[in-house]
Amino acid sequence: MLEGFNQNVSTFAADVDRAFWITTGISIAMFILVAGLMVLFIVRYHHSRVEPGEIRNIRDHLGLEIAWTVIPTILLFVIFYYGYTSFRDLRTMPGDAFTVDVLGKRWSWTFTYPNGKQTAELYVPVGKNIKLIMGAPDGDVLHSFFVPAFRVKEDVVPGRKTHIWFNATKPGRYDIECAEYCGLSHSKMLSKVEVMQAADFDAWYASDKLSPHDTAAPKSQGEMLYKTLGCVSCHSLDGSIIVGPSFAGLFGKEVTVTTGGKTRRTVVDDAYLERAIRAPGADVAEGFPDGVMPDLSGQIDAEQLKALVTFIKEQNGSGGGAAPETAPHGETAPAATPTPEPAAPKEASAAPDGATLFNTKGCGACHSLDGSKKLGPTLKGLYGSTLTVVTDGKNREVTADEAYLRSSVETPNADIVEGFAPGLMPPFGKMLSAEEIEALVTYMKELK
Repeated sequence: MLEGFNQNVSTFAADVDRAFWITTGISIAMFILVAGLMVLFIVRYHHSRVEPGEIRNIRDHLGLEIAWTVIPTILLFVIFYYGYTSFRDLRTMPGDAFTVDVLGKRWSWTFTYPNGKQTAELYVPVGKNIKLIMGAPDGDVLHSFFVPAFRVKEDVVPGRKTHIWFNATKPGRYDIECAEYCGLSHSKMLSKVEVMQAADFDAWYASDKLSPHDTAAPKSQGEMLYKTLGCVSCHSLDGSIIVGPSFAGLFGKEVTVTTGGKTRRTVVDDAYLERAIRAPGADVAEGFPDGVMPDLSGQIDAEQLKALVTFIKEQNGSGGGAAPETAPHGETAPAATPTPEPAAPKEASAAPDGATLFNTKGCGACHSLDGSKKLGPTLKGLYGSTLTVVTDGKNREVTADEAYLRSSVETPNADIVEGFAPGLMPPFGKMLSAEEIEALVTYMKELK
């Protein structure tokens, strides 16, 4: 979770580190001096070593008084100088900076570029001054934008604009974290800043792709909104449960909701979806927490709302979803089964990348890369480790070799790691190609 933290990846990272180590060094030295003198005096002047006649009442000592006044003052000015100069560089915004707007909300980041492009990860060119203008929706909570590798951190406050800047000196992918506890899924409010070569950034910036790693532009405005508004962090497209209901097969489904404190049954139609997006607390789906999803009214217009609803309907397997039919006597009949359209021929593409698949298939929602526990086991150090799993109701020990990793991706519920719940991870053997599964296995092997 701290990629690049041990490197000077921004132009002022070295200055920030210097100020930190000088302050820390002076503090440690003063602690040792004061604590050491205390121990010395305790031992040297213990009552067992000193006779009452040897005790003197010292009223003053000009030399000591000058020393303990002048020396701390000098050290304070040293700390102030290095702290102020690094802080001044951090807060002095360059006039030629490339500006990106940052929206932080529970629990995702959205980045908007000058040309209108929106992404869930931040992409910047190497060696370019980047200015971030940050805010959160009204009614949201306090967040804090933190890039450890750049040594930048700034609060993101609802109803107020804050800003930071940086100039990245080394290409790579670095962590973005929320450094302010912001609620239920605070630990999942993660993203990446990818520092690219200038030519690669310019090519991506001029394209229609959401990510430089995408093979094509989003098929619809709804798909783009799903990926950039943070929906992907809570709602899956494959039936698995993350934080909120999955969009797979949601349209036309009869669900139980709590409305005004009362439980009722309703059908997921267009009106329900629009209300769920603009007033998510009006009807809370059974089994899911209230107050988690933010009100998106101030972030999307009517056209974008319809595009997002259409995208959700498309997750039923047809181009627009089948509207629920109303049966006699006011009962709701099951939605018509959509007829799947013939699959378009696949175009040849580059070999799949495991890291990209991990980020785009939602693996990060349940599996960490830093050893921390989420809904599923961490992938750090997983390869080669010994695990206790439950297979057909019986415990057994297995070694996480290539065969195990491959099986855990294809049929994750065959062997459930002890301490974790079954049924959360979908069977990716039906969703990924053999090449993609092998890429994921290779990626997991590299996570030492």
